[in-house]
Amino acid sequence: MVSQILEIVKLNITLEWRQRQSILAVLLYVLTTTYLSYLVFNGIISSETWNALYWIILIFAAVQAAFRSFQNEADRRFLLYYSLVPPRVLVIGKTIYNFFYLLVIGLVTFALFLFLLGNIVADPLAFVVLVVLASAGFACILTFVSGIAAKAGDNPALPAILSIPLLYPQVLALSRTSIRALTGFSWSVNGPVLLVLLLLALVSLLLSYLLFAYLWRD
Repeated sequence: MVSQILEIVKLNITLEWRQRQSILAVLLYVLTTTYLSYLVFNGIISSETWNALYWIILIFAAVQAAFRSFQNEADRRFLLYYSLVPPRVLVIGKTIYNFFYLLVIGLVTFALFLFLLGNIVADPLAFVVLVVLASAGFACILTFVSGIAAKAGDNPALPAILSIPLLYPQVLALSRTSIRALTGFSWSVNGPVLLVLLLLALVSLLLSYLLFAYLWRD
């Protein structure tokens, strides 16, 4: 099973490299929105605004990036993949690939914010940990939602409609915790929140693992 998951990850990396204009488009979106924020605020920005802008930009970049998760398996190719690998192996492999994909986007966005909007983060390590947890949670939810969208005709509006309500609990916890990383982070105080974020990601992954097989079969 592990070897099959790794093959799915390698296949997605190969396909993404052949169509690398998609990730370049996402990175261009991140760059332009961050630069626009720099121009609007003229380098003078509060911690709350810095934090809110970061998560808004990252969420829409993540939805845009994860939407393409199952484009290569749409239509009749679903049947081909169904005969080659178990559906649960496929969704786990896709989720792992999307985790690293979104992590790269999140770290690049963080670096651009530090460069253009100023380093106002009191604890960069804590913020990076939150980006890792956010990438894991977003990947689990968005991969499953992308699979639903692909089976429903690959409607580009469907991932955004379905994912925003599902992402809301994570985004709320992330935004409230990350503002503390900007102003002063206590690992002992915020440890339970980090654990909750990790559990949310694991629960999302478990639901994808259990439910995707029924979605794939229809």
